[in-house]
Amino acid sequence: MEGKIPEVDDKALRMLLTKIKQKYGCDFSRYRQGTIKRRIYKRLLVSGIGDCQTYLQLLEGDLEEYKRLVQDLTIKVSCFFRDPYVFECMARVVIPTIIATKGEQNDHTIRIWSAGCAYGEEIYSVAILLKDYFGKKHKDIKAYDLFLLGTDIDEKALSKARRAIYEEEAVLEVKKRFLDQYFIYKNGLYHLKEEIKNMVTFCWHDITSSKQIAPPSGVVCNYDLILCRNLLIYFDISLQKQVILKLYQSLNSGGYLVLGEAETLLKEFEPFFEIFSSEAKIYRKKENIE
Repeated sequence: MEGKIPEVDDKALRMLLTKIKQKYGCDFSRYRQGTIKRRIYKRLLVSGIGDCQTYLQLLEGDLEEYKRLVQDLTIKVSCFFRDPYVFECMARVVIPTIIATKGEQNDHTIRIWSAGCAYGEEIYSVAILLKDYFGKKHKDIKAYDLFLLGTDIDEKALSKARRAIYEEEAVLEVKKRFLDQYFIYKNGLYHLKEEIKNMVTFCWHDITSSKQIAPPSGVVCNYDLILCRNLLIYFDISLQKQVILKLYQSLNSGGYLVLGEAETLLKEFEPFFEIFSSEAKIYRKKENIE
């Protein structure tokens, strides 16, 4: 192996992705292949293996390497209140509008989904905003039926999300008053308080699956707010269309969709959404369009 450059040829890549799909139910074949190849290349280097065929043989007898590969193929770049302007927009306008609309409809159910939640920072950030809003308005949060859901295809990431213990890098964008109110600093780590942890449910879900529109654990699809940030950029165009259609179908009429900073809504979906904030990449599902 010394001096040999690892190879990721297309045939072996297809075989590898097929095996991952069979074993874990995750289909990476429609992710951007350049990204996938780079991440497999990294595993070849770390494993000291020169080609995909030999790597496939290694995987047959090494379950832990399988897990490490899947973890590397899933993209996890996250922190609390990542892109602060987006969360400021949600705090000042989106959340108050959702709650005001619910009041007009005499509906106290609020449903929010973070797709590709990684270690949970994003959906916990939304939970903090909700808690803060109800506190400021002197409203009883218990009077509302809140369902906040974080989903991902990486079980290890979901386990970390459920523990809700974070290093300093994850909380750099957290306002001091939130940090003081909702976190406990202990042994160099930040522990999210139970009152926020208990607001969120986490479960495994592959948003690219053709079998389901929304996570089964969500029971129904009518979400008021869906965050799907920095996932679409890793999919090819046909998969982007499939995922956006699912998100559209999962939203309530008038519900909000938040995309990532580098993402835009595909042109064919523009008639079904209005731009709520172009800078924050927040879109609102038009009412009474099916």
